[in-house]
Amino acid sequence: MKKANKPFLPIFAALFVLSGIKGLAQDWTQDLASLFLENVSSAEIASFLEAKFDSLNPEEKATASLILAFLWQKDNDLPHSYSWLARFFEDFRGEGVFFDFLPRSIQNELWSFLRKWQSRYPLVNDLAFLIPAEATASISPPDSVVLAIQMANSAYFKLIFENETIKAGLLQKGLNTLSLEISPLIRQSGPKNFFLELKADDLLIRREISINVNLTSEILLSSAPQADITRIYRVSLLLGNKLLAQSQSTFKLTPPIQITLPPADGRFSPYGPVHPSGRDPQTIGVSILTLPMVIADLIKEFKAKKEEKEKTAAPEIRREITLIYLNQTQRGLEKMTADLKLEFKGYQAKVFSLSSS
Repeated sequence: MKKANKPFLPIFAALFVLSGIKGLAQDWTQDLASLFLENVSSAEIASFLEAKFDSLNPEEKATASLILAFLWQKDNDLPHSYSWLARFFEDFRGEGVFFDFLPRSIQNELWSFLRKWQSRYPLVNDLAFLIPAEATASISPPDSVVLAIQMANSAYFKLIFENETIKAGLLQKGLNTLSLEISPLIRQSGPKNFFLELKADDLLIRREISINVNLTSEILLSSAPQADITRIYRVSLLLGNKLLAQSQSTFKLTPPIQITLPPADGRFSPYGPVHPSGRDPQTIGVSILTLPMVIADLIKEFKAKKEEKEKTAAPEIRREITLIYLNQTQRGLEKMTADLKLEFKGYQAKVFSLSSS
């Protein structure tokens, strides 16, 4: 008896299941379109879509988040609207939307809503440290670092550290630079948290920024250990030879820092090292006959240095930088290395009011 050919059955079943899953994934768009056609209230449509949101894929979530912002605004619920609007721009960078499954009139309203916020939303395209073209080690702790902020649109801002506004003003569309005092940040290792508030119309975006500091040190010249110096002071009040009162205080003095330096050779040389020829530096000169040639060489050297300076690379922008400087402590002269790493921690959308300013 000839056996039945069964492989086609599981293949057909698998295709049926896959097509069913695909159909389920598309159901939300059809249901949403039906709700718009049935003139259901914006709040009810938004509640339906919020219930579906977690099951959507990333591309669908971008579209859904913008539709939710649009629906809650139509319902005059700005806190919910701005929360979804921030999610659309911050998580999905304001891209990847599709509305072709919706009625034409709703599509037009959504595109108008999107264009409005594309030109207003205070989106930070990039925020990092600005590295000078010629960065060198410093002999003292740096006073400040420069932040580079790339904005998609202009926005008013406040930079807040430890509940105090340290910078405020207007960030223009494009690249902005902001000087940040660094000395409070590099006193010890650990994260330093800032808040960057950005305002457009009555939308307020509050971004948390963390600068993580890793501080290490290396002793270059150590101080010679010294014994503690103690001073005892006594004050006596006498009437004739009679002691009426007496007070005594003991003070422990901090010894002055002493650094062991290599011994000097005893020679004073204001002109630097002795000339290789052994001649007196004050008498070294140029013959009057060779002066035009020397001037021409100097001009050529100046032009070469100018051209080299013009070819200097543009400043870099990086999220991680290293600062190196010297520091005088009780232990001696130390080489300090501060590694700084900038990170975004999160964001929050609010409706601006005078109480939130």
